[in-house]
Amino acid sequence: MTATIEPPGHKPTPAAGLLDKAYFYSLIPLFVLRLLTTLTLKLTSPTNPLHWRQTLALAYLQSQRATFPAAQITANLRRTPTGKGIKHYCQKHRIPYNSITLPPTPTTPQTTLHSVTPPSPSTTTTPPTLLYFHGGGYVNPLRAPAHLPFVLSCATACRAREVLFLEYGLAPEHRYPTQLAQAVAALRYLFVERGLGAAEIVMAGDSAGAHLVGSVLGHLVVGCPGVEGLDGLGEGEGFRGCLFVSPFTTMGGGGGGRKGGDYLDWGQVGRFMEAWGPREGEVWADLCRGVGGREVWERVFPVRKDGGGKKGLVKKAMVAVGTAEVFLESCREFASECVRAETVVAGRKTDMAVLDAVDFVLVECEGEAHVQPALDAAVGYHDGVMMRAVLRWLASV
Repeated sequence: MTATIEPPGHKPTPAAGLLDKAYFYSLIPLFVLRLLTTLTLKLTSPTNPLHWRQTLALAYLQSQRATFPAAQITANLRRTPTGKGIKHYCQKHRIPYNSITLPPTPTTPQTTLHSVTPPSPSTTTTPPTLLYFHGGGYVNPLRAPAHLPFVLSCATACRAREVLFLEYGLAPEHRYPTQLAQAVAALRYLFVERGLGAAEIVMAGDSAGAHLVGSVLGHLVVGCPGVEGLDGLGEGEGFRGCLFVSPFTTMGGGGGGRKGGDYLDWGQVGRFMEAWGPREGEVWADLCRGVGGREVWERVFPVRKDGGGKKGLVKKAMVAVGTAEVFLESCREFASECVRAETVVAGRKTDMAVLDAVDFVLVECEGEAHVQPALDAAVGYHDGVMMRAVLRWLASV
């Protein structure tokens, strides 16, 4: 069923609301049955590489998507906007928090940043600020119980003084390139209002948020039509690090990983793109295959020969992907053709010290699914392959 989201101000009739609720509750027994069946099959499978907590999270999401209409899942998620979710999580866990509102411009709507202080903020002389863009297909808000503990772990790993979450406008109410314009506004705030340089910033994101990291980097090289330019990036100065977790990198589809190993599928991706409305052929939308992409990525990530060559916009970069997820091949393409990263295949027994000396790396995490660290964080599991790889790499940033 195609996902539909009502425009702002639309209020469904009471009868429709009651029918929707009745239909939702009627599906719960089927969901429970599917969850128990899927979980049992996965836990008893000799080829399942995941911990039981990871298996539970994956089975839950697969059963949810197989049972409930996509429109209903989206509507339920959007009941808790990004800002509300972050504020509630911080209040519950007594984490210092405040929000910053950036005024609108002729090309950019009002933008909100949410500042969160990590539980153990860095005391180093030059701690970075972690600017984070959440995933959700540009349609769904941040999921605080999953994103917050994962991102705060990232902040601790890279010794950040602060995490800034961008609350971008969601599609279809806010279509492409609105989110890019808001991300650029966030960077402008850090450069101009905070006086930070790129070397003091780590940009990170998951899924669509990881796509947004790439989109921003492309815009800094060649401006996207309709999005304001950005000054403040010093000559020869690059971002301290960029982290791409399960990035959405191409609109052309691609081969996935192990069958039945992910909760996301290309049908869902297509519905997200329909709502988001990217302009075909633009490199800020189609990172891998957009027109002029080769020239853009050569300036963002220049060819590195024995540590020499031109300096790009990024000092270190990681692309992390699970071998079971639908974005596996497209992430390989992005890492190889755009980032020019080395590949490390990691499993549960891998010593992540192998990442210490690698500045530009693709980590393929055996058996794991889309944005696996967020799933792990939601169920309190801290030893996932992607989680360990990301945190180890960030410690070197």
